Amino acid sequence: MRLRWTIFSILAFVLGAGAYAQNGRERLIDSIAHPEISASGEMMLFMQTVVDAGTISEESAPREYEFHWTNVGEVPVTVLKVTTTCGCAVPSFDSRKVNPGEQSSLTVTYHPKGHPGTFDRRIFVYTDLSGAKPAAVLSLKGNVTPSSKPVWAFAYQMGNLYLKQREVRFSGESMATERIFCLNAGDRPLTVGAESKLLPPYLTFRCEPETIPPGEFADLVISFDPAAVPVRLLDSVPLILTGIDVPPSQRTVRVLFGREN
Repeated sequence: MRLRWTIFSILAFVLGAGAYAQNGRERLIDSIAHPEISASGEMMLFMQTVVDAGTISEESAPREYEFHWTNVGEVPVTVLKVTTTCGCAVPSFDSRKVNPGEQSSLTVTYHPKGHPGTFDRRIFVYTDLSGAKPAAVLSLKGNVTPSSKPVWAFAYQMGNLYLKQREVRFSGESMATERIFCLNAGDRPLTVGAESKLLPPYLTFRCEPETIPPGEFADLVISFDPAAVPVRLLDSVPLILTGIDVPPSQRTVRVLFGREN
């Protein structure tokens, strides 16, 4: 019986500790999103502390939203810093001194790419009078509809072809194949190839599939054969793609040889 009560006590302690830790995490998250506001914040009267961005597309260009405020205090106020809860919401503000009765504003530019779904970004405003506590906590909320073509997931663009990377590397010692994942973000099929006259004999190129339908993904496949190397390898070979309507310098993939330092 004593062993049973001991096990029960240990279990109750573990469960209680877990619940306490969970409550602690929730309180920490809430304190970050809703920090205590500085008493000096009463001097800043905002026309609205919450801006509703409505529904925007993930494919939309970044949009700007303004928060207007008036100094209703008796001394000048200077905004020193503005931070947000997400790098997708980029603040900018006028750092000039705002005298009593004067108006000013701050702008938040929202970048929807890579952030589908409902959002509520908090904006924290710090002034020369607020100290460590924010003088105001604002909110930018809305909804981002997911893109059917997730171009944000690709680091490089060549016309309507989006690529995960623009270079591949081979050791130069053995046969090998590398792939570059890509997306046709245009409205027409893309048949991607490589300039054969500029392709050295030890490299081969193909696109899988050869023709990429609109909105579909593909692989650019580059293979290396050391047996076909004539004398010695260069450190880098440009591979110019075809079938993309941009200048050659903007549709070039670099093939590197040797191990990274």
